[in-house]
Amino acid sequence: MAGFFNRMYYGDPRKPDLRPEDMPDNRFKLFFTVLRVRIWKLIQLNLLYAIFWIPSFALLYIQSTVTQQTGEPLSILFFLLLTPCLMIAGPATAGVTYVIRDWSRDEHAWLFSDFKDAWKVNWKESLLIMLINALALLIFYINVNFYRQMIVEKWGFMLLYYFILIMGFIYLMMNMFLFPMLITYKLKVRQIFKNAFIFTIAELPRNIFIFAISAGIFLLSASYILSIPAFILGMTLPMLVFISYTNWVFDKYLNKAKEDEVQN
Repeated sequence: MAGFFNRMYYGDPRKPDLRPEDMPDNRFKLFFTVLRVRIWKLIQLNLLYAIFWIPSFALLYIQSTVTQQTGEPLSILFFLLLTPCLMIAGPATAGVTYVIRDWSRDEHAWLFSDFKDAWKVNWKESLLIMLINALALLIFYINVNFYRQMIVEKWGFMLLYYFILIMGFIYLMMNMFLFPMLITYKLKVRQIFKNAFIFTIAELPRNIFIFAISAGIFLLSASYILSIPAFILGMTLPMLVFISYTNWVFDKYLNKAKEDEVQN
């Protein structure tokens, strides 16, 4: 058992960090190489990150139990309680994103110290982003319920109903870019949301594919709320997937534009 915990903390000595000459020639190969080298660190980071999601998971579990027993829909009180729970996870998400961002580019990052530093630098913006996410979730829920009821009276509302569903899905995909941009670039929160929307629309087919993979991994690991797989690798593995992808998007749009500006 001592060897197991040593590998969890220090990594596997048989799988050292990559050297420049060992670097894969594309991000797809790099993803699997990083996953192989960093697997124990990802598990350790997942256990740390899961702590900050306990309030949200616990509230969802309680609400799902109440809904099954009473059949009552979600109330405004649920969203009021969910908002601070999501905000608790905000700064931690910035810290985890920073560490995984560096690992996904095969750059060095200390798990605890870099997590803490990214937390301290981005905690205000992280809280605001999570607050906006909570408000967006509430608005989405109210609109979906309203137009679903109106469809019964007038079929014309079906278009608005599906429009709200599509916009909600687009907003979910935008979240793949929010925190990677926050910890990578000096942007205001409104600029982060604006760029996230542009990237989501500009790379829509790829975004749908990457989002489906990331969401699928999370849902399979969290098929039961507070399940053990979700606490082992159910959050950091999906994040490694879409952060590796956002690195490519940033290289294509932001970093290339910045390089051209410097050269000119």
